[in-house]
Amino acid sequence: MKVFVTGGSGYVGEPLLRQLSLAGHECRVLSREAEAHRRRLTAIPGVYPVRGDITRSSVEQLADLMSKCEAVVHLVGIIIEKGTPGFEAVHIEGTRRVAAAAEQAKAKRFLHMSALGTRENAVARYHQTKWAAERIVRAGKTPWTIFRPSIIFGERDEFLDVFAGIARRSPVVPVIGPGRGKLQPIWVEDVARCFAGALARPETAGQTYGLGGDRAYALEELLRLVAAALGKRRMLVHLPVPLARLQAKLFHLLPGKPPFTEDQITMLGEDNVCDPGPMKRAFGFEPRPLEDYLKERFGGR
Repeated sequence: MKVFVTGGSGYVGEPLLRQLSLAGHECRVLSREAEAHRRRLTAIPGVYPVRGDITRSSVEQLADLMSKCEAVVHLVGIIIEKGTPGFEAVHIEGTRRVAAAAEQAKAKRFLHMSALGTRENAVARYHQTKWAAERIVRAGKTPWTIFRPSIIFGERDEFLDVFAGIARRSPVVPVIGPGRGKLQPIWVEDVARCFAGALARPETAGQTYGLGGDRAYALEELLRLVAAALGKRRMLVHLPVPLARLQAKLFHLLPGKPPFTEDQITMLGEDNVCDPGPMKRAFGFEPRPLEDYLKERFGGR
């Protein structure tokens, strides 16, 4: 099958491309910086980068790039708006263009990356715009499948690796708020497995799957697990939410990527969990336990 992938050069994209390649699929990967990623991506058999931007390329241009592709996998998303076109431009308008192009190119499947916590009347702007994107996908004529992962862990992740770096250097690890909000981390390879598996399972069309591991953890518990895997005893210091919000405002004014944003603080104030049963039954695997990954990734370091 020929598959068109947006966000294929990203964190989830590369594991997915490897799995699609092993399954015999040919992938055309949309990237704003196709040349910069060419050597890395073409090292994966059957992967071909093409230049384009979901926030700037027209529907017609995107449809032309999708020509003869039977499936479209839309992974592009942002969690921090600074230095990017913003949630509305990427999640809503970008999805509208990709979905319309897939329809114009007569693709037979559309797989969409959303996020756990996405819903009508969500409190965070990230989730609000992801919900708007889901509505666009559902309204389209191309048979769709939507995936909503919780926190995704793996090499190069922007969550556990960040806290591991802090725990290595500092005897004190900050925790925003009470740290009791539940998260249900899932391994990046398992997320990729779901996307790749959906292409071979027509019964997944029209379905929305929450993606999470078998256990939910409070944020404070997760940080303690990371420190323990590193063999470190660290003091967790709770940062009051109002103070964290003030810091987030200041980070936004400073150069560079902020360590956290006000929207992320809002999201940490609620549970981010799901029932993994439908995912396991649909795709036939048991998710990798977080403790197993932490032991392999950080053990002895």
